Amino acid sequence: MGASAGPLVLRTIRTTLTAALVSLMSVGIYVGNSHAHEAPSDVRGRSLPNASQGVPSAIQHEVDCMRSYVKDPSHNFTNYAAAIGAPEVTDAIHSGLQPCATFTGKVNGKNQVAQFTTAQSYPGGVQIVTFGGPNAAFLLGGSPAIPIPSYTDGPYVARFNPSTGAQIWRTPLPYRSDQWLLPGSMAVVKDGSIDVAIGPRVYKLDPTTGAITKWVSQAMLDGEQGDANLDGFAVAPDARGTILLKSQNRSTGCTIQGSSAMSGCIAEFGPQPDTTFFAIDPVTLQTITSIKLDQPVTARPIVIPHRKQTYIYLAGATHGIRIIWNPKARTLTQDASWSPSYLISGQGAGDAPVLMGQWVIFNANAITSTTTHICATVVRQSNDTDIHRVCPWGVSLPAGASSEAPASFSTDPENNMFYMQDVLVGGVFGVHLNQSTGALRVRWSRPDWRTSDYLVTMGSAKNRVVSSQYIDPSGFSVAALFNNSWHESLLWANAATGATVAQSAINGPTSLGWMYMPGYAGRMYALNSDGTFTIYLPLACSRLTTQSVSPTSTTTCSTNYSTLPQPIALPTLPPQP
Repeated sequence: MGASAGPLVLRTIRTTLTAALVSLMSVGIYVGNSHAHEAPSDVRGRSLPNASQGVPSAIQHEVDCMRSYVKDPSHNFTNYAAAIGAPEVTDAIHSGLQPCATFTGKVNGKNQVAQFTTAQSYPGGVQIVTFGGPNAAFLLGGSPAIPIPSYTDGPYVARFNPSTGAQIWRTPLPYRSDQWLLPGSMAVVKDGSIDVAIGPRVYKLDPTTGAITKWVSQAMLDGEQGDANLDGFAVAPDARGTILLKSQNRSTGCTIQGSSAMSGCIAEFGPQPDTTFFAIDPVTLQTITSIKLDQPVTARPIVIPHRKQTYIYLAGATHGIRIIWNPKARTLTQDASWSPSYLISGQGAGDAPVLMGQWVIFNANAITSTTTHICATVVRQSNDTDIHRVCPWGVSLPAGASSEAPASFSTDPENNMFYMQDVLVGGVFGVHLNQSTGALRVRWSRPDWRTSDYLVTMGSAKNRVVSSQYIDPSGFSVAALFNNSWHESLLWANAATGATVAQSAINGPTSLGWMYMPGYAGRMYALNSDGTFTIYLPLACSRLTTQSVSPTSTTTCSTNYSTLPQPIALPTLPPQP
């Protein structure tokens, strides 16, 4: 995720699928296909699909869709594996858009949600899940954002069975004895290998055996090696697939572990070192070149092609940053001509920006603010003075309140929409961006929806759903986020209207700040705080449905959807800046 260093520390998480096809009567709707068909999810006497296996007959469509999708450079999958995955580990702009992922319910009907929790628990927690395809599921664990005192074995990569969560192999990552440990980053690249960055080191692993085939430590240009963490794994859309990474840095002399060190050490040990940005050879893992930025940067980069060069955008502590990677000259340059002020007074620095067409979209308050709400600030790539802003929550926070962006916004360029969230204030907004003029309009709001997570959009443009964690508002207080005592479900909403489409049962907490990960066969993966996964699968209802899932989901085949929390269409906004 675009890393958040606020007090809540929200930044931190099959050997064989069955080849048998299930009856079309159990498939539901493939919203990844613009010509999707619907079918009853159950007929009398037939068992419902289970969450562990998902809907296997969806997999071939998902595979074919991804192979086609990655061929278009505008989708920003160049040099990544042609695989469904979470926003931080797939496309180069971390859009949150997965049009090839299957929503196995009905967008315009009733749905229930099956779930399955794995027996396997991964020590030190799971920070990231990613896929190289339907049979290739990997995780990064053992480097939590909030340290676990009983766990001291350090980070590792594991391959697991995507149906059961069972470990296939696990490889510890060697690290420095003085290493600052917090969540790293990883990706499955075009050749299928697993590339991981944590601390100052970059590793390459064989996906079949888990063997580390190479690792190299990168030299920081400011601060100590042991106080650095390479963050935001990105792959350039150039001929070689150059790895692009930036450092997060802990103040020199600080020994605090976890994400809180980014802000929690400054008072005693002084400012963080400035960020180092790297271009790294994807084969040798040696540094090609590196530059020191003019400020420390917490959040991850986004990467886009621009003519024969690559533009890299970052949310700096004081202004937006553009770096230019020239693969022919093998140079990195911080572009002094593009440096927009994206924050208003009182806001903290933002998470990673997102991209929609010619517009870079910044959020704010990845560093918690106690005075000012989150806004969306859009800046034209060709003119950093062409700036538009919307603040759906308003500007000034009430006395005693705090605001924190838990992750980047998520985008849906085909529908000119992006989605905003605030974990401390609560609420999700769907915002329309006019890609010609930059004009912004809030299309819907869900004041009841609180998430510490990305929002993932999936399915075809005409039948798109947006999903994320839904923290249960019953008896909730912000204090619950500090002691792991909240409850939550997984919510799917109509991306155009914000209306609930499906919602799982209410369960215990997941790892705070780590997204529900989309996978194959319609499955979604929750990273639980105890190191297990819960797999969710929406199931469409019909007049022939006779079975209910266990545990009973929030939405069922008898739910009166009008009694659920409703979105507010075209809400009247508070005064704007």
